[in-house]
Amino acid sequence: MLLRIVTAAAFLSVLGGGAIAGVELVDSDFQVTFQYGGVEQRLSETTVPMLPSNVCYTWWLKLGEGAAPGSAIERLVLPEPPASWGDAATDDGMYILEDGKLALSRFYPEIDSDGWISKGWCAAAGDPIGSHRIEVVLDGVMAKAFDFEVVRPEDYPWPALRQPDPRERSVQNSW
Repeated sequence: MLLRIVTAAAFLSVLGGGAIAGVELVDSDFQVTFQYGGVEQRLSETTVPMLPSNVCYTWWLKLGEGAAPGSAIERLVLPEPPASWGDAATDDGMYILEDGKLALSRFYPEIDSDGWISKGWCAAAGDPIGSHRIEVVLDGVMAKAFDFEVVRPEDYPWPALRQPDPRERSVQNSW
């Protein structure tokens, strides 16, 4: 696996400086999605169960009307390096720093029709448990930081599953 390691000077040059020209942050959200009880769960919370190949987490920023940011940087800060960065380590615009505990990715934000931009990650086997942080930099200025905790499945407060209503049972609709 090829990891692109950059120096501190190169890292600082990527962040750049200056103000966010005409970009206003209106709202934000951090969502966790996974399959549970046969249904996709999409929850706005900051606790993520470690479910490799089943759980993803996504940050969302809603921008005000006006000029869109020209560039963005996402910094994913982990408590320790994952067992492997897999394909992410070779993505164009992705840099692995701090002995594997930091992933820095440059991207050009695409704003949806409601003014939101987003980016996300999915858990993989060997990812670390503990405190994580995602920092989003727009046009060289920190726009938002998202702190979240990845926990073992046995430590996660699972949502209550809807139990079938006994009155719903019929010959055609049995449970």
